[in-house]
Amino acid sequence: MIASDNLQSFLSEPMWVLVALFGALNGILITFVFRKFSDSLGKIEHLMVPDDFQRAKGRLLGHLTGRIYWAVVVFWLVLNFIESPRSMRWWWFYNQSQLVSAYELIETLPCCVIGGIFMYMIPIGLTLAYRELCSKTPLRKDVLVSEWMSPFKDFKHLITLTMFGAAVYAVFPPNIWGYTLKTAAETRWTMFIPYAGIAIVLVSAILLPHYFFHELFSDTKDGLLRDYQRRITQLSLRENEGISQRILLLLEKGEAEKLKTWLLDVNIVGEILVVALMHVIVVEVLTTLIHG
Repeated sequence: MIASDNLQSFLSEPMWVLVALFGALNGILITFVFRKFSDSLGKIEHLMVPDDFQRAKGRLLGHLTGRIYWAVVVFWLVLNFIESPRSMRWWWFYNQSQLVSAYELIETLPCCVIGGIFMYMIPIGLTLAYRELCSKTPLRKDVLVSEWMSPFKDFKHLITLTMFGAAVYAVFPPNIWGYTLKTAAETRWTMFIPYAGIAIVLVSAILLPHYFFHELFSDTKDGLLRDYQRRITQLSLRENEGISQRILLLLEKGEAEKLKTWLLDVNIVGEILVVALMHVIVVEVLTTLIHG
């Protein structure tokens, strides 16, 4: 920038800082998600058969590091190299703009690589891992019923922090990718890319994990209630015998019916979605202020 006499413009343009921060944010998020998910699995080890835990943990973590993420990385790299010199050029009036364009591609290279891994890990990797954990991983039902959601509190924290991470993440793509002063049609296409990515990340971070865990606890609760009903029916056939046992089972069944099946309250999820909508509006305002 000094050699091309662009230093003052470079230092006064916030977009360069946003690109660097976006790459750093992606790196922090994927490292945090992987470590936190691994630690959360350790807290439910006692719910699995000891010989099966390591194999199950390897399969679940494998979803987060599957090599298919390179397809997502390549997609974002190709999109960046095609679109950014054409429609993201906030350096139009710099000296030697072609040289600056080459610098921009170099700066966004790690951003796109790490961002591509993030775009795989959160919407795809974590979703597949949660799905396998909740629907395909054998868990000891007796321990699960006795402890219920307590062993899964780290997963609840991970999901909550992932939601907030996704919300912070959503600030950057429209501001970086959505900058264009060309036709309205090109503007719509350019803005479609970041907002589509934001929607995918937010939906997968907010809704899908809670749905999979709800299915796990709901199925376990239904099985528990059926078992109570079967035992109550068997005692009822004995007429005057087992009255005290029936009363006890009815009380236990009543307590089982109160068991929650959502890690996070559904009303809170709805409020988060409203906040996410307001967040989009704020992003639009920020985009206008930065580029205006």
